[in-house]
Amino acid sequence: GHGTHVAGTIAAIGGNNKGVVGVIRNGQAKLHIVKVFGASGTAATSTIIQGFKECVSAGANVINMSLGGGSYSQTFNNAISNAYNQGILVVAAAGNNGTSMKSYPASYPSVMSVAGVDSNNNKYSGSQYNDQVDIAAPAVGVLSTYK
Repeated sequence: GHGTHVAGTIAAIGGNNKGVVGVIRNGQAKLHIVKVFGASGTAATSTIIQGFKECVSAGANVINMSLGGGSYSQTFNNAISNAYNQGILVVAAAGNNGTSMKSYPASYPSVMSVAGVDSNNNKYSGSQYNDQVDIAAPAVGVLSTYK
């Protein structure tokens, strides 16, 4: 899903006739992939926190979370704040409902919240927009390793 897409955008190796090249395309990126969703496409917050803590324990410098929901969790916010205070950049998708509703983890204060824009640099219709969004990235027609 979206996590695979982002991983490909970061680290897809060029020159292999696959049609995409990541921003770190020399094979030197070290990715620690943690899948927290089950077959149903959902996960308990405790499972997501466990996956997040696994990334911290593995020595991550950056943690990307291509997930979100409307429920605030003080426990999750604390885990993210602790990681941030250790110098870990935490990034999350702002959300995909196309509203100003806050989505978590993107709306926690220590998270870089990423909204989506189209090729004209206009807000992608499905992207969340609120006062917690820090940056926008292309969200329409982006090729990557996920099909």
